[in-house]
Amino acid sequence: GYSGGFEDFISNKPDLYGPFWIATTLIVVSSASGSFAQYLSGVRKNDVDKVSASAIFFYGYVSLLPAAIWGLLIWHNKPMRLLNLVGIYGYAMAVFIPTSILCAAPSPILRWCLIMLAAGISGLSIVMNLKQHFMEALKGKGAVYLAGIAGIHLLCAVGLGFYFFHVSGL
Repeated sequence: GYSGGFEDFISNKPDLYGPFWIATTLIVVSSASGSFAQYLSGVRKNDVDKVSASAIFFYGYVSLLPAAIWGLLIWHNKPMRLLNLVGIYGYAMAVFIPTSILCAAPSPILRWCLIMLAAGISGLSIVMNLKQHFMEALKGKGAVYLAGIAGIHLLCAVGLGFYFFHVSGL
């Protein structure tokens, strides 16, 4: 079987199809599940605006953060292909698809446990795939940057939890 990292696997054949459809699926699923979670909690509110906000968030997340990392690595003379970074971020978000569906459950504790589990899995995937480049490019500061990337990822997951699955009054 294959034992290398994701970046090694896609290095010669980067893929934008998967990250695009994962982000698109997340837009639909998180918006629908968030609305359904509110409905199950007794909140009758139309949240069509969540679709456009989630589109900005998810498409921005899988494009702007990889672009910032790409620029940082170029600045430190350890370039990584932008398409590979988009692939790493896009595929790492796949775990949020079933998480968004399960977050429709009417239990806030379960929702937050699922969101934190998904954030941990996807964040670890991102960090482990970037680790080699950051440690080589930034020497002693590589771990600090990786911790920052993990922190940003966690903040995004918490923001998603509050935006889509926080029900007023709970």
